[in-house]
Amino acid sequence: MSIKHNIQDAVFIVCDVETTGLSPVDNRMTEIALIKIEDGEISDRYTTLINPKQYISNFITNLTGITNEDVFDKPEFSEISGKILEFIDFNNPLLIFSGHNVSFDYKFLKTSFDRAENSFQIDLPTLCTCKLARRLLPSLKSKSLSSVAKHFGITQKRMHRAYDDTLVTAKILQKFLIILQEEHDCNYIEDVMRFQNIKIYSGNKKPPALRRIKMKMSDVPEDPGVYFMKSRSDEILYIGKAKNLRDRVSSYFRHNEQHTEKIKKMLAQVASLDFNITDSELSALILESRMIKFHKPRFNTAIKRFRFHPFIKLDIQNDFPKIESVYEIENDGAYYYGPFSGRATVRTILKEIKDNFKIRKCESRQLKSSKKNSNCLYFDIGICDAPCNETISKDEYKSEVQKVHNYIIGNNGASVQSKLLDMMKEASGELNFEKAAFMRDRLNDLNRVMSYAKVITSAINNKKIVIKCDTDSKRELFFIHNGKLLKTYTIIKSDEFDQRNVLEELDEYTEYLYFTLNKFVQHKYTAEELDEIKVISNWLAVNRDKSKFIEISEDIRKEEIIKFMLK
Repeated sequence: MSIKHNIQDAVFIVCDVETTGLSPVDNRMTEIALIKIEDGEISDRYTTLINPKQYISNFITNLTGITNEDVFDKPEFSEISGKILEFIDFNNPLLIFSGHNVSFDYKFLKTSFDRAENSFQIDLPTLCTCKLARRLLPSLKSKSLSSVAKHFGITQKRMHRAYDDTLVTAKILQKFLIILQEEHDCNYIEDVMRFQNIKIYSGNKKPPALRRIKMKMSDVPEDPGVYFMKSRSDEILYIGKAKNLRDRVSSYFRHNEQHTEKIKKMLAQVASLDFNITDSELSALILESRMIKFHKPRFNTAIKRFRFHPFIKLDIQNDFPKIESVYEIENDGAYYYGPFSGRATVRTILKEIKDNFKIRKCESRQLKSSKKNSNCLYFDIGICDAPCNETISKDEYKSEVQKVHNYIIGNNGASVQSKLLDMMKEASGELNFEKAAFMRDRLNDLNRVMSYAKVITSAINNKKIVIKCDTDSKRELFFIHNGKLLKTYTIIKSDEFDQRNVLEELDEYTEYLYFTLNKFVQHKYTAEELDEIKVISNWLAVNRDKSKFIEISEDIRKEEIIKFMLK
């Protein structure tokens, strides 16, 4: 059996090129941009104009904005080929070349290397975001880069410029990878590469599985919700959620032999389909989590989406806590911070803590201290004060742990945010813009997480939050305290969207926001509540728009909350 490689281990090189024409043989590149994605995050970037040694026509200049004068003093491809080779790092066996209509960019790059003086033969697997869009976004009329970007709410500063197009493509690829893993069971590189080429059934040919369940896709609503795949004996085989039920369900039947083995086996047993409509995608996620836990369908593996957004855990339930990266939160009294977009931000934060604080680094989860224990390497090199042999007292160590907590969340002076900001400014001052961009992304990720981490995780209790989720016709509001979902309320969008009766109902729903804080004691989460916390926090990790949630503080006015709900 062939070895499969986890999608998180792949390195994606996203590329876009601007050229003097359409032929990789007769025309030349005028600009190239490359963005590297590792651990699901943008980790590096390279871009430059190129002297094509060819005349740039007025048509091309009008399209791209690149003139003959712009490239006159720029390097030829042969002069930058070494930098491109170094950036891509062809020694990595899990390297994937990606782009929107990727064959165009790949052919130009490959041909350019072929004709360069230091000729280098490139041979990489390619992943096309345009092909993925055709399969993942079937109802989207145009699959152009700008159309897909608009669908995901991704802004693009300039059209037909290599770096801007590459950045947008990279962000789209990140979205697609999440969808492929969460909704299509594509957890391996091989699954994703195969998915881009799966056959799409036209509306004229009804797939066999769809004929068997005797259902028309027009019978499935285009609303968010949860669907249930059932056998002839009415056993629930699989439960899934969807932002658009028709799109998601039809994807099982538009595709044929290219499904994963698990999906093919499941479809062979499906005899009927049922679904529950919800008022938002977040409601669908929460309901899916509850239903899977209750019914335990045999084709549902453990929910995998949480492992792609790590937390930082500070295990204060132990006498001598340690700090680490985890993918699950537990009902154990520890501090959890997150979830972060990916591992790069977590690694950066943990490195800063390791360098600046003397928190223990040893592997043991619970430390049994004794004066008889000998000093370890970490003590000898000055990065730990050896709580293991009581060189530092429990209270002194607890003080150091509190400093780490304050450092992460930005309390009382120095913080990891300020450190990252200094590192970003330093890199920018040294004209190391790639490093500056990397630090900026880490800082943005951290700032986004910390804007709601006190609400979602058990790091600090007694915080409240309201989330709003919109569809075309509805707005659903989620009232959350300590990460626990207390209430939901749905507004039907209409001309009377802010009419008086809605305001009166919302006024009742906001009453809980003004309970005195001492009414809320340290909360112990049930298994179901923990699942909901994971769902909500993961949703916030993916939906980074701050306009979608508001944190309630002591001094916020009720009018501000009502305005947020209706805006």
